[in-house]
Amino acid sequence: MAADDVTDELVEATLSIVDGWYSGERIDWADVLDRLERCTLDDGRGVDMGVDTNSPAIRRLKSRVRAELRNG
Repeated sequence: MAADDVTDELVEATLSIVDGWYSGERIDWADVLDRLERCTLDDGRGVDMGVDTNSPAIRRLKSRVRAELRNG
């Protein structure tokens, strides 16, 4: 997955996982990404974040999620 593939839908799905499992706690990103890869997007596609946990896509996803959490 490329950084440009980090859509609003993907960010919302990730926020849903974070809010449900890590509200007020330190986020276990490996677990979040594992849960995210079990999701299906609105168009029926699955999520494949790849294996590099420091990829540009994962860095962008984390950045956008953290910004959303800060902004409430």
